[in-house]
Amino acid sequence: MSVMWGRNGRERMLVCLDLQRGSLGPHRAPDRCIVNCRRVLAHARDEAWQVAHVHSKKADPALARPIAGLEPLTTEPVFYRTGVSAFSCRPFRKLVAETTAELVIIGYSMASSCLATALVAYDNDHAVTMVEDALCAASLEPETRDALDVLTRQIARPFMGLTSTDTLVGAPRLLRAV
Repeated sequence: MSVMWGRNGRERMLVCLDLQRGSLGPHRAPDRCIVNCRRVLAHARDEAWQVAHVHSKKADPALARPIAGLEPLTTEPVFYRTGVSAFSCRPFRKLVAETTAELVIIGYSMASSCLATALVAYDNDHAVTMVEDALCAASLEPETRDALDVLTRQIARPFMGLTSTDTLVGAPRLLRAV
């Protein structure tokens, strides 16, 4: 396995935010977003990136389990945030402070914890990339979610890189029957 380097020649660390069943809410995120989160997570593992899972400590225990296919491995740390940002968790702050890796963010709370985490990382001089199609605001009405996603991306653009799953991972290859 090779380590994939990000912008500025830094290693990459995948930050998986709120990939919990309770984050799905009554208005499920598009299935495409779930698929993209799985693709990015699989890619990070294949490329030997460090992977950190951050869950909301406030999640209903019955809904706090990870989304199927996005479960942490036993070798991957799981942190519990008490505030909006992943940096509200002291051990997560310590982990990030000890690395020069670019943070690559995917998650299920685009408008709140993903953006807050990215902005705090930026303020602390960490390179940040958000994977646009692997960020979901799942608990909102579809129209509200779409408007909020556009607004959030406009806010984020000056402070971090934005990319797509296909750009980060590579477009899926179609197999041709012979």
